[in-house]
Amino acid sequence: MKNWNIQNRILFLALLPGIIVSLVLGTFFITERARDLGDLLEQRTLAMAKQLAPTCEYGVMTGSVGILQNIANNMLEEIDVRAVTLYNQDMQTLAHAGPRMLTERFGSAELKADQLQLMRTDGSLRARAPIFSQNLIIADQLSEQFYAQKNGQQQLLGWAEVELSGANTKLNQYQHIASSLSIIVSVLILCTVLALRISKQVSQPMGVIVDAIDDMKDGKLETRVHIENGGEFQALASGINAMASALQRANTEHQQNLEQATHDLQETLDELEIRNRELTLGRKEAIEASRMKSEFLANVSHEIRTPLNGILGFSELLGRTQVSERQNDYLQTIRKSSDDLLNIINDILDLSKIDAGKLIIEHTPFNLRDVIEDALQVLAPEAVGKRLELNQIIESNVPLAVCGDPLRLKQVITNLVNNAIKFTEYGSVTVKTSLISQKDHRASLQFEIRDTGLGLSPEKQEKLFQAFSQADASVARQFGGTGLGLIISKALVEAMHGDIRVESREGFGSSFFFNIDIQIDQDSTTNNLAPLDISIAVIDPKQAATTDLLTLLTSWQVDHHYYPTIPQVVDRINSGEKYDLILCAIDHEKLDDDALALLNALKDTQVPVVALVNSVSHEDLDMLKKLGANEALSRPVTQRKLHAALSELVADESQILTLTDPTEEHSPGRVPPCILAVDDNHANLKLVVTLLREMGIQVYSAMTGSEAIAQIDQHPIEMVFMDIQMPNMSGTEATEHIRRMPGKAALPIIALTAHAMADEKQALLKSGMNDYQTKPITQEQLAKCVERWTGYRAPINTLIRVVKHERSREIASEKSICREIFNADMALHHANNNIELAVDMFQMLLDSLDNERANIVAYWEEEALDELLEAVHRMHGATRYCGTPCLRLELETFESALKANEFAKLPEQMRRLVTELDKLQEWVKANDWSELLRNHTTINANA
Repeated sequence: MKNWNIQNRILFLALLPGIIVSLVLGTFFITERARDLGDLLEQRTLAMAKQLAPTCEYGVMTGSVGILQNIANNMLEEIDVRAVTLYNQDMQTLAHAGPRMLTERFGSAELKADQLQLMRTDGSLRARAPIFSQNLIIADQLSEQFYAQKNGQQQLLGWAEVELSGANTKLNQYQHIASSLSIIVSVLILCTVLALRISKQVSQPMGVIVDAIDDMKDGKLETRVHIENGGEFQALASGINAMASALQRANTEHQQNLEQATHDLQETLDELEIRNRELTLGRKEAIEASRMKSEFLANVSHEIRTPLNGILGFSELLGRTQVSERQNDYLQTIRKSSDDLLNIINDILDLSKIDAGKLIIEHTPFNLRDVIEDALQVLAPEAVGKRLELNQIIESNVPLAVCGDPLRLKQVITNLVNNAIKFTEYGSVTVKTSLISQKDHRASLQFEIRDTGLGLSPEKQEKLFQAFSQADASVARQFGGTGLGLIISKALVEAMHGDIRVESREGFGSSFFFNIDIQIDQDSTTNNLAPLDISIAVIDPKQAATTDLLTLLTSWQVDHHYYPTIPQVVDRINSGEKYDLILCAIDHEKLDDDALALLNALKDTQVPVVALVNSVSHEDLDMLKKLGANEALSRPVTQRKLHAALSELVADESQILTLTDPTEEHSPGRVPPCILAVDDNHANLKLVVTLLREMGIQVYSAMTGSEAIAQIDQHPIEMVFMDIQMPNMSGTEATEHIRRMPGKAALPIIALTAHAMADEKQALLKSGMNDYQTKPITQEQLAKCVERWTGYRAPINTLIRVVKHERSREIASEKSICREIFNADMALHHANNNIELAVDMFQMLLDSLDNERANIVAYWEEEALDELLEAVHRMHGATRYCGTPCLRLELETFESALKANEFAKLPEQMRRLVTELDKLQEWVKANDWSELLRNHTTINANA
C-alpha cells in the first residue's frame, strides 16, 4: 500500500467505507431475516399443535378413530404441514396423516408454554400438544347427548403431534439472500464508477506534474506544467514552473562558473602531471634500488654460504683427526665463528624474504612441546656455559597437538631465548606457555620469555623492533649481533596472526610476550607418548624449576611425589613408601663429593635413580652413572628422552634393549612392518625399496595407482609411500580409492613428491594423505617417518652410513653446487653411500633420458601443457636421486613455471632445459662416470 499511486489510494479510500457498510448491514439484515423466518415457522408449528389438541378431545375421549383421522387429514391441507399423528395417553397411535415423520438428526424436545413440546430435524419442525378432558363430560347412558363440565379437573387423554416442513422457509431465506446480495453489488458498482471518475480528476493533473518533474530531473529545465483544472493544482503548477525557471537560470550560471573552474583546473593538472612524472620516476628508482638491494643480499648470502659450508664441513672432519689441545681450541674458534656467520646470513635471507613479501607460513601438524624443547636443547649449551638456569613451563591446559609452522615458531622462540641468554649474566631464563582462549578448534596461545638480565629503559624499548638496530650501540660491541633477530621475530609472529611486546625495567630483567592464533589438530597425528603406570619420587631443591616436570608426569598418569631434599625421600622409603623410580635434580657445581654422597644415600634405597643435571657435557653424565645413577640426562630434558629412560628402567628384562647386538635395537615388542612403495619412476622406486629393505622392512612395490590398490588388497600393508604424479591414476586418486576400501581408512599414506609448494602440500593432506616427504629422501628421513607412523625403530647399524653433520652440510650446499653437471658426493649421499645403488640409479636415468627428452619436445611442439608438466615432473623426480644438480634445478624451475602458468617464461625455460640435457649427454660420453663413482672417496667413508 505504501507504493500505491494516488488514483489507487483514492479508489481505496472511496470504496473501503462502502464495502464495509454494505457487508455489515447486508450480513445483519440477512441474518435477522433468516432468524425471523425460522421463528415464524416455529410459531406456526406451536400454534397449529395447540389448536389441534382441543379439536381432537372428543374423538380421543370417545375413541372415534374416524373422527380423528378426518381431523388429521384436514390438517394436511394447511401450508407447510407435512404429517399429523394423534396418540392416546400411552403414546399409541390413534390416527396418522401424511408421510412418516422425519427422524434424521432428531434433536431433544424443547418444553414450551402450556406443556407444548418442540422438536427439530434437518428438514422440519415438530410440535406435540397434550389433549386434556377438561371441556366435555360424556354421560353413562347410551345416548348422543353430552354437556360441558365447568371447573372440572384436567385429565390427560392423549397427544396431538404436527410436523411442518422447513423447505418453504429455506427457500424464502435463499431468495432474501439473493436479493440482498444483488442490491449490495449494485451499490458497490455504482460507488466504484463514481470513485473512478473522482480519482481520474485528481490523478491526471498529478501525472502531468510528475512527468514534468521527471523531465526536469533529467536536465530538461525548459519543461513547463500546463493544467486546465483550477484550484490547488493550478497553484502547484505555477509554483513548479517558477521553480523550473529559477533552476534554469542557476544552471546557466553554474555552467559558466564550471567552465571557468575547469579551465583553471586544467592548468593546475598540467602542473601536477609534470610533478607526478617526476615522483613516479623517483619511485621506480627507489623500488629498483630496493629490489637490487634484496637481490644483492640474497646473492651475497648464497655466495658466502659456499665457502662457509666448506669451512664448517672440513673443520668438522679435521676435528675427528688427531689434533693437539691448542689445535682443537683453534678449531672450536673456527666453528663458533662460522656458526655465528651462518646465523647472520640466515637472518639476512629471512629479512630479504620478509621485505619481498615471499615469506610462506606452513600448515602442518606438530607437537608444541617438541618444538619448544628442540629450541631449548639447541641453546642449552650456551646457558650452561654462563651458569644460567634454563627453565620451561607449559601449563596443563595448553593443547599440544596443533597445526601450524613448527619451523617458524621454533625460530621465534630461538631468537628470543638466545637474546635472553646473551643479555643475562646470572640467574635464569624461563619460557612459559599458557592458553589465553580456545574456541571452535582454534586456540590463542601466549609465550613468555622471561630473564633476569640487564633490563631495558622505556627509551630503549622503542628501538627494539627496528631493523639493523639495538637498544644500545655498546651492546653490539659487547655481545655482538646484527639487530635483525627481533624484527624477524616480529614479522614471523604477525604472519602467524599474532603480536609481540616487551615488559622490562632497567636492572630487573625483561619479559618478551608473543601471542599466536593456532589451529588445534583434531586428528592428533602427532606422537602421543603412552601412559606410565609407575610411582616416582621427584627431588629438586628448586620447586619452580620442577613445575613443568611435574605437569609432564601428570600427563603420563604417573603417580609422583615431590620432595625438596633427599633425606625426606629416604625417610619415606624407610617408613614403607614404595617408589618405582627416583628423579633427582643435581647441580653441575656439585658433581664431585656432594653428588657422590647424594647418590650413595639414594643407592641404599635399592630404587633406580635417574639424575637430571644442568650440564650438556658427556663427561658429567658419565660421571653420574659411575657414581651410581642408573641414567643421567641433561636439563632441560625433552619429554621423549625422559619417557624413553623411564620406560627402559621399569620394563621387564625381556623388553630391555641390549647393547651387544645393535641389529636388535627395534622398538620394544614391535616387529618390522610391511610397507608398500609406489612410484612410476623405476629408479626412484628402486631407491626407496633398497633403503627400506636395508632397515629390515618387508617391502612391496608398485609403479601405478591400480597396482598399489591390488597390492593393498592382497597383502597386509601397514604403511604406504605414495608418489603423486603417475599415469592413468594419480597418487591422490589412488589414496581416495584406498580410503574407501574396508579397514583402510586409517592406513598411513605418505606422499613422495619431487616438488611440492606450500599450497600443494596442504592439498595433499586434505586429499587423505597423512604426511608428505619431498624428494630426494634419505634413509634417515625414511626411518623417522616409519617410526612415527608405525612405531618401528630401524636398527642402528643401518643408519650409520650418513654422518648427520655432513648430511646437513651437503643439503645446505646443494644450491651452491648447482653449476655442476654431475656431483658424485650428491649421488652417493642420495644412495645412502651405497655405490652399487648409485651406479644403478644413474644408469636408469641415462637409459630413460632419450625417451623422456623426446616426449618433452613432442609435448612442447603440440602445446600439450598437461602432458608436458607430467613428463617434466617425472624426469624431475628421477634427477633428484642421481647427483645431477644443474639439470635438477632447471627441471624444478620449469615445473614451477608450468604450475604457476607463467607462459612468458616457458620458452626460455624450455631452451635452458634442452641445453642442460645436451650438456649431460656430452659429459656422459666424455667421462667414465661409473669408475668415477666407484673410486670416489666420500665423506662418509672417511668418517
